[in-house]
Amino acid sequence: ISDKFESSTAEILSVMNINNGQSNVELLTKIEEILQYVRSQSSKEKKERQEIMQQQLIQSLKLGQSVFSFLHQTNLILAVGSCILDAVMMDDGKLVICLPIQCRLVIYNTDGSQEDSIAVQGKPWYVTAINNCTVAFTLYNSSSIEMYDIHNKFKLKSITVPGMLQYNSDITTINNKLVVRVGKMLHVINHQTGEMVQTIKTDCHPWRLHGFSDRIFFCDSYFDNNNLYWYSYAGDRHYTLTLPSPPGSMTTLQDDSLYVVCNDRSIQHVSSDGKQYKPVKTLQSTSLCNGIHYNPTQRKLMTIQNKHVTVFNEV
Repeated sequence: ISDKFESSTAEILSVMNINNGQSNVELLTKIEEILQYVRSQSSKEKKERQEIMQQQLIQSLKLGQSVFSFLHQTNLILAVGSCILDAVMMDDGKLVICLPIQCRLVIYNTDGSQEDSIAVQGKPWYVTAINNCTVAFTLYNSSSIEMYDIHNKFKLKSITVPGMLQYNSDITTINNKLVVRVGKMLHVINHQTGEMVQTIKTDCHPWRLHGFSDRIFFCDSYFDNNNLYWYSYAGDRHYTLTLPSPPGSMTTLQDDSLYVVCNDRSIQHVSSDGKQYKPVKTLQSTSLCNGIHYNPTQRKLMTIQNKHVTVFNEV
């Protein structure tokens, strides 16, 4: 009923056979209060129904279930010269790909057409999106983070991080801040000021960082370690889950579960509570998958395999 309750004060007075000009202020005030209450309840009920529908959708994603269909594969063999190490999908659907040998970023559309190319100083290694027009990336043989405006194709700033590993420096974002590895620690950095705002100690050499919500996921850069690690801001706690094979790149899906690429060429689907996992049969790679990335705005999944970038639609 409340969904259809859109009456105005004048309409209510008319139904009650009360002349608006003759009604007193107190009556009008009471009616306005009733209308405000009913409308607020209507909005609340709509929101609750949407949350229930979303929860039902989330619950329908069973571990290992196929939820993506092939859309397009971009072949970069001629342009790359070597394997693609990392890429990210922006909220507008643009793919930003690191080409370290070429010392540039290339920007593609999800249909495989090239949008743009940006020459950078150094070899871009790992990349993360800060917002829809800004990316941050690490450089090979460098302890600095580079930030670029990909729409206007210019460098915004460099942030030097003392002690950051120069040959295997991954990067991610969480709560609008950057996260990089320094030794066996994670450094959280305010990208606007360049200031380090937090240091998180770990029990490994963190690699393939992935930030989502209040958690930072990572694996060990030593390949004989099958553990998936994550730090949760909720309770300031660390967690681990042992997988069948050493994990690598990972991404979070819409229900907070994870797709994790493992060294045995499997993609493991990890539950949102981090307690269970199951292989995703339809996404098993024929060759070792270098990276994986899901964009919830686009509802698309991107995988990187050697010199190919493949995009999948969420079904």
